[in-house]
Amino acid sequence: MGLRIGFDLDGVLADMESGLIREAEHLFGSRVKRQTAPRGAPASTLDVVPEDVSDDAPLRHELELTARERRQLWRHVHAIDGFWESLEETEPGIVARLATIAADRRWEIMFLTRRPATAGATSQLQSQRWLEAKGFRLPSVFVVTASRGLIAAALTLDIVVDDTPENCVDVASDSKARTIAVFRNQDTPPPPALKAMGIHLVRSTDECLNLLVEIDSSLRQQPGAIERVMRTLGLKQRTSV
Repeated sequence: MGLRIGFDLDGVLADMESGLIREAEHLFGSRVKRQTAPRGAPASTLDVVPEDVSDDAPLRHELELTARERRQLWRHVHAIDGFWESLEETEPGIVARLATIAADRRWEIMFLTRRPATAGATSQLQSQRWLEAKGFRLPSVFVVTASRGLIAAALTLDIVVDDTPENCVDVASDSKARTIAVFRNQDTPPPPALKAMGIHLVRSTDECLNLLVEIDSSLRQQPGAIERVMRTLGLKQRTSV
């Protein structure tokens, strides 16, 4: 049986950050500055995206916006027909590469997101269209708000790939799934909880796919030895920090 893998969308496959920057510059002009987050600062979009609509994808840059401007930005985004279909990939061709590997290795892929609704089609349908346009046919997309760990457990996922520390910790704490964290910001140290819980860090989604292929190849050589293989590759997780 092939691996069952959950992939977060924004920050892992889709570049939501650049989409938000684009719309902020459209609204507020060149005074909107792109700044690298201060060293040691936690990765978060909470100062850009309201908590109730955030997918919590870590930003590599910060937007200098007031609280009022943040709300205005999201009202603007909500009114854009097909906003989620307008995003670029985080890495060119990464969705098609995932689709090819998943088909060759008979993986079952589930895409997980907390994307809020915008004008036009539902966020689920927009996400499906986007994935298809980038090369992944018939994608399974789940728009979810509950703990990623509970979702991973309910879907009996083997591995979850995410770029949000909170989601990664949820998966490690509330499910048997292993977690791979895509942490792109080399200027900011990853939260200590990730390493403490045995969560494997990668710098790109491409690196993540290489690791997944390595895991799958090892499992094919040692059928039924998932615990040993995961432990060997540094994916043996603890249930507490």
